[in-house]
Amino acid sequence: MRILLADDHVLFRSGMRYILADLDSDMTIQEVGSGEDLVRAAREQPYDLVLMDMLMPGMNQCDVIGALKDLQPELPIVIISMLDSPGIIRSAVAAGASGFIPKTSTSEIMTEAIRLVLAGGVYLPPAVLGREEDNRSEDEEPAAVPIEAHLTRQQRAVLAELSLGKSNKEIAQSLAISEATVKVHLAAIMRTLKVRNRTQVVLAAKQHNLLA
Repeated sequence: MRILLADDHVLFRSGMRYILADLDSDMTIQEVGSGEDLVRAAREQPYDLVLMDMLMPGMNQCDVIGALKDLQPELPIVIISMLDSPGIIRSAVAAGASGFIPKTSTSEIMTEAIRLVLAGGVYLPPAVLGREEDNRSEDEEPAAVPIEAHLTRQQRAVLAELSLGKSNKEIAQSLAISEATVKVHLAAIMRTLKVRNRTQVVLAAKQHNLLA
C-alpha cells in the first residue's frame, strides 16, 4: 500500500506514521508539507490513499483535492484537520474527499475511519453532522432518503444485524469486526439514510427495501 501523507507539521506526520502502522505491515508512506508538493507527488506516481490537512502553505486545499482527482480519479482522499465545521466538511466532500477526520479523534477512530474509506465507504464525523442537524430550521423538511441508498457491503451487513435488534457488541462479534468499526459503519448508515437513531435506521431501511 502506498500512502501520501500531507501536513506541514512534522510532529503530526510522525504521529500518523505510528497510527498507520496498524493498517498494513507492507506500507510505503510518502510525506509532503505543502499543497504544491502534494500535487507534484501525485503526478509522479500512483497512490492508494491520500491523507491531508486542510491548513497547509500554498494552494487552496479544495483546489488541491480537485487537482488530485484530475490526476488520479479513483484515489481516496481523507482530510485530517482541526477545522471541523459543517461548511468546511461539505466543501471538502464536494471537492472530492472521501472522508473527514477531526484531529481530536482517537487513534482507534482514525484507523477504523481510514479502513472504511479504503473499503470504498465514506467517513464523516458523527458529532459534527449532529451539530449541523441541530441547526436545521424546525420548519425545514428533511431531505428525502434516496431509494437506492449508497451503502457498502459491510454497511449492509451491519444494517442486517441491527434489524435483528443486536447491540454494537453483538454485531461486532457476529461480523468479526471491532465495536469501533461498527460505530463507524452505523454513523455512515445514519448519514446515508438521513436519520438520527437506530430505530429510525431500521424503519427507513424497511421502507426502502434495504433488508431484503
